[in-house]
Amino acid sequence: FKTIKPGIIAGAPTPYINVRVFSRGMLIHALTRLYFSDESTNADDPLLNSVPPERRVTLIAQREEFGDVPTYRFDIHLQGDQETVFFNP
Repeated sequence: FKTIKPGIIAGAPTPYINVRVFSRGMLIHALTRLYFSDESTNADDPLLNSVPPERRVTLIAQREEFGDVPTYRFDIHLQGDQETVFFNP
């Protein structure tokens, strides 16, 4: 999807996007967050810091250069070794 990178939301220490995943066969949606790899304020986010360090990478979109426009890659894995961290809705 395309969007404008958000600024800091009132009460939140770093920018993020809430992501809801719907899929055939899922009885309830999966909820996660997308953080940005180039934000130094990620270290201040209490929810991100509540996730074990080795699993945080599944919540962070990696910046890639695409011409003059900064682009972020965020892969969502519903299961397996790299399963994205999901939160209770």
